[in-house]
Amino acid sequence: MIGILTIVTVMFAVFWGLRVLRRTWPRDENTLVNKIDSLLPQTQCAQCGYAGCRPYAQALADGRASLNLCPPGGDATFKALQDLLGRSEPDPPAQPEPKLAKIDESRCIGCYLCIEACPVDAIIGAPRHMHTVLTSECTGCELCVPVCPVDCIDLINLPQPKVRRKPPPLREEQPCINCGACEPVCPAHLLPQRLLWEVRQQKLDAATRFGLNACIECGLCNRVCPSDINLVQDFIHARSQAVELERTGALAVRARHRSDQHSSRMAQRAQEQSAAREDRLAKRRDPRSWA
Repeated sequence: MIGILTIVTVMFAVFWGLRVLRRTWPRDENTLVNKIDSLLPQTQCAQCGYAGCRPYAQALADGRASLNLCPPGGDATFKALQDLLGRSEPDPPAQPEPKLAKIDESRCIGCYLCIEACPVDAIIGAPRHMHTVLTSECTGCELCVPVCPVDCIDLINLPQPKVRRKPPPLREEQPCINCGACEPVCPAHLLPQRLLWEVRQQKLDAATRFGLNACIECGLCNRVCPSDINLVQDFIHARSQAVELERTGALAVRARHRSDQHSSRMAQRAQEQSAAREDRLAKRRDPRSWA
């Protein structure tokens, strides 16, 4: 009898310990919501109908939202979400031109409404003082435009980032025949044939792992290729694309961080305002404060 009670007690303790551990265990960064959130552009523009990229990612993970609700992400984000979630839906809306908010400082009255509306704290200023936009942090979400009472905020189009375009081949190239002639001549000891396959499959991460950035552009692989493939131009174009993707990813991470800071600051401010309001109401209810 004592042995049975001991076993039951141990099982209960283990069960309760696992329950507590599950509550206190740090969040897994590889969950589906985090994977979806990492694919979104982090503009926090709310054009999808949700308060930001994270709530939209949660709705996608729960199956409550469509994949084609993110205009800033465009076709690239739509296809990435399709590949991740394995869902097929109508094409996304056309990706708008990248924009940047600009404040006409001569008309700004310092109302502070645009600062509260900006989800990434890209507007700086103080109440009753002139505001300005941090161009390096603005995501062009347009949320500051409708709240401005004097219409002093405009959106200006930004030029598309320049990616080095792949020039047309000098000679009519043929499909790769997997002869392997390019590998022995590479002075950097790379696998040009494998790199070409990864690059043309748009698998830039894999191409980087196989030494895309180590190519010295000597052109020896081009000379020995029997199919007249300009491998070097493919590698140069792929490196330019990889740099732009890395830059875009860094901007998204920074915008997500600033958005979290903005949300925390606004929540703290709302809590302080609520406490001050309760304090004022309490004083009004107390007859001793009337004297």
